[in-house]
Amino acid sequence: MSIRIEQAISPRQIRAFIRFRHKLYQGDPNYIPELNWSERNFLGPRNPFFRHSRAAYFLAYNGKQMAGRVAAIYNTMHLERYQDRTGFFGFFDAVDDQAVCDALLHAAGKWLASLGLTRIMGPENFTTNHAVGILTAGFEQPPVVQMPYNRPYYEPLLNNNGMTEQMELHAYRFEQVDLPADFMKRAQTIEARLKRHNIRIRPVNFSHFGEEMEQLRQVYNAANEGHWGFVPLTVAEFRFLANDLRKIVQKENVLLAEKDGQLIGYMVTVPDVNQILRKIPEGRLFPFGWAKLLAKPQINGARLLILGVLPAFRRMGIDWCFYARTSRFFTEAGIKWTEAGYVMGNNLMMNRIIRNIGGKPAKTYKVFARRI
Repeated sequence: MSIRIEQAISPRQIRAFIRFRHKLYQGDPNYIPELNWSERNFLGPRNPFFRHSRAAYFLAYNGKQMAGRVAAIYNTMHLERYQDRTGFFGFFDAVDDQAVCDALLHAAGKWLASLGLTRIMGPENFTTNHAVGILTAGFEQPPVVQMPYNRPYYEPLLNNNGMTEQMELHAYRFEQVDLPADFMKRAQTIEARLKRHNIRIRPVNFSHFGEEMEQLRQVYNAANEGHWGFVPLTVAEFRFLANDLRKIVQKENVLLAEKDGQLIGYMVTVPDVNQILRKIPEGRLFPFGWAKLLAKPQINGARLLILGVLPAFRRMGIDWCFYARTSRFFTEAGIKWTEAGYVMGNNLMMNRIIRNIGGKPAKTYKVFARRI
């Protein structure tokens, strides 16, 4: 039976686009449903990404049965920065059928080609600041918050479509959060030395959230300059993401390093709310709310979301201080394990550091591309 492609435009079609994953992964013990309202906001005009860029959503049908989905993404800021005529595909999900995969990526590529682009890369859910890649190793564990999950057949589907690997990304798991005594002692010595140079580590001040987030955005963009595929976040985009995370973090989850009052580094961790979301049928939060859900002592894991230090202040041990403070906080908060990701495969130093402090390889993700 031939595969029919339909562009998702109407509210009904967008609803089908969002909910397809629930049907595809029904019964999968490792599947965590995204909240429908959250994904609807992310895909729609409320997302500041659409102030400068655009996307088209496609559905694949095999007869009357929906068989897949994909987004074609035209990222203006990426194109201005890299001048590589590359568009992206994201939110890719499909049954194990090469014809479905090929039809979806053909539709996405055709839409991007109509805008003058010559290459398609992904999966990338709008930018590298969001979910990136497909899972290629580590299927035995459920994903942590805001990390991708898919079945093993996705990689051969993309390879057979002519896609080639562009980047490998890793996630590491720490089965315990209390770091060794010698590490904690050394971190204490480092922090004392940093103070003598007017560098201090502190948690975020939620009373001045707007100002704190704008400083963090600037340092985040500067610290990631030169990283593979990175596109700086605008003020509105960063605030959009920060406001979402604000609902689930405590001040100790956001650690900042300052030199003479100016932000120079950061580390952000988040509780693994996926442990709660997996119990919500088909991504429907109502009649529950975040406050009621997070009040329940159900979360014993966390994710190290982002860590960065301005180049001039690296190799001073600021990251050691972040790890030590987070270790103490997690121990007091009842967090038993944590996962750190993403770490790019070509970031040899960070991969080595995480292994040296006890991180064990947990999951691998890959990004693919081909000519249109």
